[in-house]
Amino acid sequence: MTAFGEEVAALEFEADGADATPAVLKEYRAALEAYDRASAACTEPDALTALRGGRAAMIRLDARRNGRPVPIDALPSAAASGRPLPLIGTGERHVSTGFGDGKSEVLIDRPEPGRPALVEVDVTGEGNFFLQTMTRTEGRTDTGDSPISIIGEYHGRCYLPADATHLLVTTVNSSNDHRWSTRVLPLSAAPVLVAEQRGDGDEVLRHKGGPALLTVQFRTDTIWQVRFVCRCLRSRPGCDCRPPAWPDNTPGGQGDSVYGLGDGRRTLRLPRSGFLVVQEDSGGGSWYLTTQPVDIPPSPRRRGQRR
Repeated sequence: MTAFGEEVAALEFEADGADATPAVLKEYRAALEAYDRASAACTEPDALTALRGGRAAMIRLDARRNGRPVPIDALPSAAASGRPLPLIGTGERHVSTGFGDGKSEVLIDRPEPGRPALVEVDVTGEGNFFLQTMTRTEGRTDTGDSPISIIGEYHGRCYLPADATHLLVTTVNSSNDHRWSTRVLPLSAAPVLVAEQRGDGDEVLRHKGGPALLTVQFRTDTIWQVRFVCRCLRSRPGCDCRPPAWPDNTPGGQGDSVYGLGDGRRTLRLPRSGFLVVQEDSGGGSWYLTTQPVDIPPSPRRRGQRR
């Protein structure tokens, strides 16, 4: 509550300023009123509910002031029986938790507004767990990717594209012992890719080097994929970063991802620094990555191309 109050008080915002549109003023007042409700709350759940509403107002306020799409309210959480299913608050800004059967649509509070992020997911207990990204703004409603669909326990990190505004969590065939949590982190929190790296399930890694060959080895019974995301954070064809002049006969092809079904080994070219998104359908397959730098002499820069 103290942290939220300090953030509202620190807003560089003038009620009669040029950016004080009616919509912006509405969000600002909503944040102030949420803080007042939280301060006057008699129970922790009531205080956390008020703070969630205030945080949502701050997210909308920041989007309006910076010209980004404005998220709208998520659909109410609902249990399988149709009764409301409240989220369980922890008091941590970027963390949401829940339990039992039902659907919960969580507004994404990004540490770096407008930029892609990571979501770290933990699931304990028995049951089915599904995570899906949603884009729900004033001008657009779309269903995004479904990065997690598992039975039983799970721990992993997934890549959140910049346009996703909500996380839709669905749990089925579970009891109150089936608990989940999501934590949104900046991309800088991704572990740095090293020359030899082992892991399990879903992960996002940060490649800090230059051109390199990545050898991917997977042991699993399901579908898997390793995808490269350029440091510019734009996917093809939006990425206009200049490709390296790979030597002849360099393995790996020209794509930005490799994939397989079951045990497999593939080679992926890493053109520059960026991020690796490792996905595996069951969330539990094991993988082994090895990275070998490739020495490519710099070529003359052509006008209009990025480095």
